[in-house]
Amino acid sequence: MNTTDALNILGLEKNPSTSQIKSAYKKLALEFHPDRNPGDPEAEKRFKQIVIAHETLKNPKRTERHGAPRTRKSARQRGEYEEKWEDIFSHIFKNAREPVDEKKVASRDLHAQVEVTLEELTGDSEKEISVSRRVRCASCEGSGFEAGARVGACQACKGAGEVRFRQGLAELWVPCSACNGSGEHTGLACRACGGEGVTSRRESLQVAIPAATKEGAQIKIKGKGDEDARTGEAGDLGVTVRSKPHPVFRREGNDILLDLPVSFSQAALGHEALAPTLRGARSVKIPAGTQSGRVFLLKGEGLSPAGGRNAGDLRIRVIIETPTRLSERQREMLAEFQRISSPSTHPRTRRFLDKMKSLLE
Repeated sequence: MNTTDALNILGLEKNPSTSQIKSAYKKLALEFHPDRNPGDPEAEKRFKQIVIAHETLKNPKRTERHGAPRTRKSARQRGEYEEKWEDIFSHIFKNAREPVDEKKVASRDLHAQVEVTLEELTGDSEKEISVSRRVRCASCEGSGFEAGARVGACQACKGAGEVRFRQGLAELWVPCSACNGSGEHTGLACRACGGEGVTSRRESLQVAIPAATKEGAQIKIKGKGDEDARTGEAGDLGVTVRSKPHPVFRREGNDILLDLPVSFSQAALGHEALAPTLRGARSVKIPAGTQSGRVFLLKGEGLSPAGGRNAGDLRIRVIIETPTRLSERQREMLAEFQRISSPSTHPRTRRFLDKMKSLLE
C-alpha cells in the first residue's frame, strides 16, 4: 500500500502529524473492530485496510526495511496477505470467527404494523403507532457504568488502552475494544440500564400513509430503530401496512369490488338502486332484464395513487336474490307466472336446452 492510499483510508491530509495518524487510526479501528462487528466480512476487510494504512504511515523507514502488509500476488496461496501478517490477523479475528450469538449482533432495525381502512386509503393519511425502542442510556451515556465510580485498569489490556500483536519482526497494535482504548474500567454497572448501555422506551410515532398504498407495503422511518450504546446511531423502523377487512367492499389493485343484491322482480322490471361507495352513496340504474353477475362500472370511485395515475373504479356486480319463505299468495303468483311464460321470456334457458338436445341426439 502506498502512502497516498493509506492517507485516504484514514481520512487524513498530506503530511499528518504522529498524533493525527494515531487519533484517526484509533477511531476507525474501534469502529470496525471485529469484537464490535462479529461475522461481518465487510467490516473485517475494512479493519485490515485500516491496520495496513496505519502500519504504512507510522514508520515509513521501518516499513521499507521490514515490510508492511502486502496483498498476496498469487491467488493459489492461502489467505490475502503475507503469511506473517495473516497470522497476526488470525489472532485478532479469532473470537469474531467463532459461532456468533445472534441475539448479540441482531440488527438495530425494528418492525411494526399499522392497520388502515379502505376509506383512509382514498387519500393521504397519517396513523399513530406505539413502538418500544432501545435507546442509549442517558445516565451513563452508553458506557454501562455509573458516573463518578472508582476507575481501575482495564483487565483486557492491563491499562495500556491497546493490545499488541507480534509475529517475527512484524508487530502492530490495535485499540482495546473492551475499554474503548482508554485503558480504564469500572466494575460498578449503571443502575439505570443494568450495565447494558441502553434502556427501553415506548414512543408514539406518526406514520404517513400515501393514498392507495398496497397491502403489505413497507414504509421505512429512518433513525427510529434501536440505538447503539456506543455510538448512539439508530437503525430504521419498517412499518408494514395492513388493510382492515371491510364489511362491504373488496379490493383488487386500485379497483373496489361490490356485490349488490337485487330482487328477482327488480332485475326483471328494472330498478334504481342506491349503492355505497368509499366516498358516499351513488344511484345505480338497473335496466329491466338484468342478469345475475352483470357488472356496472363507476369510473374513478376506486383508489387513486398520488398524481392521479392508475386511478381505480368501483365495480358493482349484481347478484339476483332468489326469494325464500314465500307466502301462499306469492307461491300462487309465481306459479301463474311460470305457467304463462314462453321460451322468449327465458332466452338463455332456451339456448341451453337447444344445446343439450343436440348433444343427446
